[in-house]
Amino acid sequence: MRKKFWVLLLSAVCSIFFVFVSQAQPPSTNPDPVGIILLRPQRQREFEPIGSGIYLGRGVVLTNWHIATNTALLLLQGVDVKSEDQLLTYQIDRSSNSQINASICLIKPSPNSPSTDGLQYRISPTNTEGCIPYNLTKWQSFRPSQPTPSPLIPTVPLKQLLFLDRNLELAVVKLDPKELDAIDLSPPCLEVRPVKQGEKLTIKSHAYGRYPAVTAIATVQDDKPMLRIDPDPRVPVKNRYAAMSIVATLPPGQGDLVGPGSSGGPVFNREGRLVGLVWTGQDLPDGTKEVWITPASVWLPKLEQAKIPDKDLNKVLDASCPVRL
Repeated sequence: MRKKFWVLLLSAVCSIFFVFVSQAQPPSTNPDPVGIILLRPQRQREFEPIGSGIYLGRGVVLTNWHIATNTALLLLQGVDVKSEDQLLTYQIDRSSNSQINASICLIKPSPNSPSTDGLQYRISPTNTEGCIPYNLTKWQSFRPSQPTPSPLIPTVPLKQLLFLDRNLELAVVKLDPKELDAIDLSPPCLEVRPVKQGEKLTIKSHAYGRYPAVTAIATVQDDKPMLRIDPDPRVPVKNRYAAMSIVATLPPGQGDLVGPGSSGGPVFNREGRLVGLVWTGQDLPDGTKEVWITPASVWLPKLEQAKIPDKDLNKVLDASCPVRL
């Protein structure tokens, strides 16, 4: 009887101990496949936040066309780039724009030349020192979002551009996946089905350079993707272009959860599947904010049809996902 008593007592003490230990464990701080895109031009020591992206595994990162090209940096520097001089599309082994390795070089104003609006530039076929590469990913890195600061979260350079399309506002870029082996990332499933009007979507991004990512809930206003011209007032009207978009709205008071830095931020449906990327937006007079999303239902089939010769990208696109229907 006494032996049975001590066994029961020991079991109770162990149970209490394990309860305390489990309660003392810190909350989960797993990194998020959502990440911030950082820019560091040559000879510059510090990274600057420039946009957002999403890690799909096997080294594959999705972001916006304008984040992966010179457009992001030229916009900040005030260079008025002509449409015919923009890098519009690119696929591995099927480049439709030979300027993929070219650069834009700023021209110092001459006292003898008349003043013009915007900075002048010239196209250089090579990566001339001090110029801005068309393929801006050469200067960029990806850092997964982390709820709490940690030295384990790496800042990984972007290595290779696989796909680029301005009409889709989409860029597919690769990094070295081994540099992310030390952390546990869970890439999302890709959803090819269109979103529906009235559907609630979750947007995660590094709005205004915030780190870690912030979350916003938007409501779909139209479920038919169409080409829409960028309403961003920072872009000269003559240089604005159209990209496939669906529009969702944020309620009043939530507008600061999506803004500059949100470009390339992933958009999820209620099942957590990736349904698109943020690319632009605008404030409305009633205090709400439109968020323009380039939808996966448009660009995912095009990526699959492109048959890009990269085994990692193809495995990501072909991956069996229990929730992808």
